[in-house]
Amino acid sequence: MNPKIKNLVFILIFCSLIAAVIYWDKVQVKKEETLRVPAGWQIILPEKEFFCLAIQGDIVWGGGKEGVFAIDRKGGTLIRELTREPAFAYVKGLAVDKSGKLWIAHDRGLSVYDGKRFTDYDQSNSLPDIRTNSVYIDRAGRVWVGTWSGAAIYEAGKWRVLKKSGGLIDDMVNVIFEDGRGGIWFGAYVAPAGGASYLKDGKWQYFSTQNGLPHNNASAIFEDKDGFIWIGTGLLDRGGAVQLEYAAGGYKIVKTLTKREGLAGEKVRSIFQDRDGMFWFGSEYDGICLMLNGKRKVITDKDGLSNPEVKVILQDEDGDLWLGTRAGLTRIKYGVYRQLLP
Repeated sequence: MNPKIKNLVFILIFCSLIAAVIYWDKVQVKKEETLRVPAGWQIILPEKEFFCLAIQGDIVWGGGKEGVFAIDRKGGTLIRELTREPAFAYVKGLAVDKSGKLWIAHDRGLSVYDGKRFTDYDQSNSLPDIRTNSVYIDRAGRVWVGTWSGAAIYEAGKWRVLKKSGGLIDDMVNVIFEDGRGGIWFGAYVAPAGGASYLKDGKWQYFSTQNGLPHNNASAIFEDKDGFIWIGTGLLDRGGAVQLEYAAGGYKIVKTLTKREGLAGEKVRSIFQDRDGMFWFGSEYDGICLMLNGKRKVITDKDGLSNPEVKVILQDEDGDLWLGTRAGLTRIKYGVYRQLLP
């Protein structure tokens, strides 16, 4: 046989063997992934990182590092990516208003999508900073936007800006939340400064490490069914969560949770209470801690999560839970998650 042809045959055989090994490896990985996803669980877009979620009818909107995605709530399949030029990136907040418009907080400002077109807001027409961290719509329909240089409030067709000079504990606003009393919470994320501010009826109240917060980076604020406020805090392997009770004169911290008390990890990335009363405390690296009636259980990617860092948790009208993680969405059916903590 001609030496050149012989070498060519050898190269072809060698390349075929390499291709076969790669294919077999991918098949095995896919098989392992399939085996580790329990019945009633679903992993969606595992190659994407999700920071925020919003539910609009049968659509679950997911925002993250690479844009905004519409997911079919019933089937858990991708409907489409919300595209434009320049493309959305680092989407940190999503909210749907009463008229059905989708508000999108991203790395170039704030955009509103009405189903056909976009309206954009930035430092030139409304915001104190284009680096937006969150967007929240209160019960009165006002839109609150958290940025690196203060908050912006949209009501009656006009914007106004709120900064540290106007009462915030810090200009960096990472998370915004309205409680059942009509007060507004602002969480900062600029440790060693920062903490949480609370505004109600023109009066302010502040929480930081000086009066009980485990850490001055506020990553989540949530109100449970009994009217207690929870603030999740931390950075890397430090932090925890506090429970606040409202009494005459304002809120006070009544409980602190850290890894010592059973949390999955020190930094609390997300907090949620499902319709059955079970608490979900998402960590930065270590999965989720479930708590109900004195019982605790930690679940991780070994149990079915697409990634152990859970950034956001929502429950849809059917009771299914949607968890946005560093690597995809994890959906857990209602009848299944109830069995996680008997």
